[in-house]
Amino acid sequence: MKINNQSKLLLLLIFLIICTGKSLAADLDGILPSKSKIYVITLLNGDMLSGPVVELINDPKEGEGIKVKTEIGTATIFANQIKSIYLKDDYYRHKHRVFLMPTAEPIGSDHFIGSFELLLLYGGFGISDYLSVTAGRSLVPGIASREQFSMINAKVSLFSMDFKSDIQNIALAIGGNLAFINSRNKLSHLYAVTTIRFDRTRVSASIFTKTGANDYYILTAQSNIEDLIYEDGSFGLAAGIDTKIPKWHTMHFIGELWNSNVEKPTNTAIFLGLRHCNERISADFGLALFTQPFVIPFFGFSWTPF
Repeated sequence: MKINNQSKLLLLLIFLIICTGKSLAADLDGILPSKSKIYVITLLNGDMLSGPVVELINDPKEGEGIKVKTEIGTATIFANQIKSIYLKDDYYRHKHRVFLMPTAEPIGSDHFIGSFELLLLYGGFGISDYLSVTAGRSLVPGIASREQFSMINAKVSLFSMDFKSDIQNIALAIGGNLAFINSRNKLSHLYAVTTIRFDRTRVSASIFTKTGANDYYILTAQSNIEDLIYEDGSFGLAAGIDTKIPKWHTMHFIGELWNSNVEKPTNTAIFLGLRHCNERISADFGLALFTQPFVIPFFGFSWTPF
């Protein structure tokens, strides 16, 4: 059985994820006792706990360790038992997006590669906490290169302010994207997005406008499969929610609502799903509902190796 180049690339990605899935004992350098800093700790046996570090310890036999105040008492944990330790605010590394929708929060150092429906490979990187870039291309077997989908998105984070209240942070960003449905048809947009962060939840809202010169597009895959009318200059709205399910450090509910033209309420889609994630990998599963009407499943994976 022959394996095409797309399958080889997918197998290589899976192999790299497996090879980097384990880590050595954690380095506790830089961790100091503080009641205001909450850490999320993953042990080598797979258990997880969270809380502030209240004391540093050094045992003659076990070595360096920490005492963590959890909901069920103070736990003593040694470095040789820890797989990873992150500040709570840094543990969730997928906050720069909901599912398809970019949030106002930057990629920063959470550089990633991913796959959507196993047919679109994409990746993203951040430059400081200001510029975030994401790009991708479809790899559909049997479809000519000129008919594949390509895209690039650039986002500039303009503003971020922390609060000591139920609202923990408000961020604002602007951006633009360019997509090629095929070699003859391109779409471009400008957008602004704001994100409000609560304790477990991030809510984002975006307004965008289509730029360019074309209103009519032809989708092809070896033959004409769909004619698309998308008026130049139309304004759209998007909203997204990403909330961690209580008591589950690794499970989030994600939802998005898109309307490509506010003058046409029927141009609306809703994404509802779940995200299972840790500090390196996320897996999204759910359903996309369209007003035509029809429903399709969606799934995606991303890997943050650094």
